[in-house]
Amino acid sequence: MSPANSERLNRLLRTIFFTLAVLLAVYAAMFANYLHGNEQSLVRAKMIWATLAAAFFFIFAGWKFSLKAKFKIFAVLLCIFLLEILLQITAWLGVLPAVNTKLKAPYARVYWTAEGRGNGIRNRLGWYFSEFDLKAPHKIAFIGDSQVEAVEVPRTENQAADLQKLLKEKSPDFAVLGLGNHGSCVAHSIDVLDYAWRHFQPQEAIVVVSMGSDVTETSPQLNYVPPGAYIYYDLDENGNLKLNPASAAARSGFDRSLESSHESLLSTLPVILNSHCMILQMADSLRDNFLMRRRATQLAQAGDAVNGFNPAAFAINPSPEAQRAMKILIAQLAECKKICDSHGMKLRLVTIPAFPKDFYNTQHGTNWTMRIGDFDFFGPEREVAKWADTNKIPTVSMGEIIRQKNLNVDEIQSLYFSNGTGHLTPKGHALCAQAEFDAFYKNIAP
Repeated sequence: MSPANSERLNRLLRTIFFTLAVLLAVYAAMFANYLHGNEQSLVRAKMIWATLAAAFFFIFAGWKFSLKAKFKIFAVLLCIFLLEILLQITAWLGVLPAVNTKLKAPYARVYWTAEGRGNGIRNRLGWYFSEFDLKAPHKIAFIGDSQVEAVEVPRTENQAADLQKLLKEKSPDFAVLGLGNHGSCVAHSIDVLDYAWRHFQPQEAIVVVSMGSDVTETSPQLNYVPPGAYIYYDLDENGNLKLNPASAAARSGFDRSLESSHESLLSTLPVILNSHCMILQMADSLRDNFLMRRRATQLAQAGDAVNGFNPAAFAINPSPEAQRAMKILIAQLAECKKICDSHGMKLRLVTIPAFPKDFYNTQHGTNWTMRIGDFDFFGPEREVAKWADTNKIPTVSMGEIIRQKNLNVDEIQSLYFSNGTGHLTPKGHALCAQAEFDAFYKNIAP
């Protein structure tokens, strides 16, 4: 190569490196601003420091490295770029394995392979749901945990979306707002109810209770997550609900996460970009899978994963802590009713049962029972239904619906991923939506 051509190539590579350095520095600044706005630590933000280090590296490489070294770095960058394109193509085709991303931000990417195959983009407000019909005269806030968010299925095939389809066939005046948050429980639903009223003023709220997790998640002793990292409530001497002081920061952080999606897209752009970068998400998935396997091992060693979840809440003779957890759950539901009453919203409840592994190992056909050994896995659902009936709250108990339909064990297993113990399949979501429609809205006027 002639000296002139070498110099032109050197200038081109230097320009590319300097441009990359500037983009990385801008990204680091935007990400730092996002974390600061959400009151998260900048010192422990590895992504910021890694990005800044990469920016300084490209500045130094563009300034000091030889042409040969610059070209080798450029070749590596080109390979990374081509790899990202390949990962993007395979992800949109739905064949990329072992990668899971569900970061919450407006238009963030959702790709889920752990169960099912969720593959899509969140809406403008960061929810894994179609764009909200906020002009509808009758809005229904559909609130719950990962059973409602349902990243395992397309965002148009979860129970909230299925319920909206059924309602729209009856009347165009109805709109369902799917407000599902993975890793949450009824303690979080209390704040989501306030959030929904502030932003959407719905006429109704459906709060979904996941019986496999929502009872144990009221207690750090049963949930194995410390109060500083989760929202927990206690009961005072009069049995009234009060926030665990150690959970104040976790609750504040959750509320900020709800509001952050209503800010400008520029402020959440770093998270949006992260969610769409499949190389980053592949690395995060490897880390998360390792942590999940380690936690599963710890639970198994503690004897709490034998049924696929902590069975303490389902004991026929529950421990004092399990009894306390159930009382807190009922108090949380009472708080949801109080919030709805204060805003003139109609509260409805839905309970989703969890079927343990032992159920499929010991039960057959339609002659099955959920009283297995020392556990009654429909017990907490009946307690919620009894409280709701006393307080005149319309409720759909899906465990009872499944029993009334006389489904056999194989049919029940088909309603859930993970061989019958995980999240709802599209078939499970459709069954829930139909039950909700029949119980709550079958008689609405067209």
